[in-house]
Amino acid sequence: MNVFQLQYHKSSVLVATLAGVPTIGALLMFIMLYHLPINTSFWLISMLITTFLLIMILVLRWIIKTQIFVPCTVSIEQEQMKLEITENNLFYNKRNFSALWENILSIEEKFSIQHGNYSYTVIFTAPYFKANFSMKEHYEDEAENFFSLLRSYQENKKISNIHQQKQITKDFHDRLASN
Repeated sequence: MNVFQLQYHKSSVLVATLAGVPTIGALLMFIMLYHLPINTSFWLISMLITTFLLIMILVLRWIIKTQIFVPCTVSIEQEQMKLEITENNLFYNKRNFSALWENILSIEEKFSIQHGNYSYTVIFTAPYFKANFSMKEHYEDEAENFFSLLRSYQENKKISNIHQQKQITKDFHDRLASN
């Protein structure tokens, strides 16, 4: 069994947060501005808007850094892959997940030009979702080992599936020939 320390996030949660937090923040800001007296000075309104925007940006950054991209432990075994989120967070209520290699649809590697690092997307079929893994700070080598091991397991699974398909086809033809 190989265990890796990585960062985990789901794209759907990230997108929902990037859309939801500014929307809720803007609504709260407009409600606050609506309740201000009409003769409120322009500089006070400007300062309130600027302060509110700054607070929204800081809250969004905090949510993304601590609640969306969460540390996890990934175990890769002969039969399956296991994920365990190691810290409490607001968005991922399921902290443990495991999937057999047959339930993994694809594995992709992506390079982020903005951050200069790689991320790895694993698409599961049962239940269907995409898990994104990236390297944790000071664990660069571990992330590379994770991806190479993940690829080798995927390749081994494809090869064994091809052999199984060939055996099934051979058995089918043998049965046809015997009838």
